[in-house]
Amino acid sequence: MVESDAGLASYFTRHHRLCDAGWAAVERAVQEDDEAVIVKRFAEYDRLQRLHLSMEEDLMFPAFEEQTGMTGGPTQVMRLEHQQMRGLLDQMAAALELRDFQELLDQGDTLLMLIQQHNQKEEGILYPMADQALSDQWPALCARLEELASG
Repeated sequence: MVESDAGLASYFTRHHRLCDAGWAAVERAVQEDDEAVIVKRFAEYDRLQRLHLSMEEDLMFPAFEEQTGMTGGPTQVMRLEHQQMRGLLDQMAAALELRDFQELLDQGDTLLMLIQQHNQKEEGILYPMADQALSDQWPALCARLEELASG
């Protein structure tokens, strides 16, 4: 899925880029006006984006919190933003069900703005902190992330 040898920060940053590419594929499908492709690309994007949130919430955040003792800091903020993202993904899925592709794009634009701000915080603050705190645990954590991703 994502190369793991460069460490946690690089791994998750590359996964962000995969999610970005997934959304770009949805946008292209809407521009091409191919309903079947739109549905397929959104399903792929939705799965990938939700997987990313789960990788962080179920594995990386708990390991970071346990290692550092910081449970009310950056991970708490990220979890709140993840809730907002899931809500927007749900709204996008509802728009898709109605075949309202303009609403899908509009909600996607809102999600994209939220994700860009969110990713800056993770890539600039949380990931470097987690990379340092979890460097000894990275091989085992990465294996668990890959298991979740394949799963």
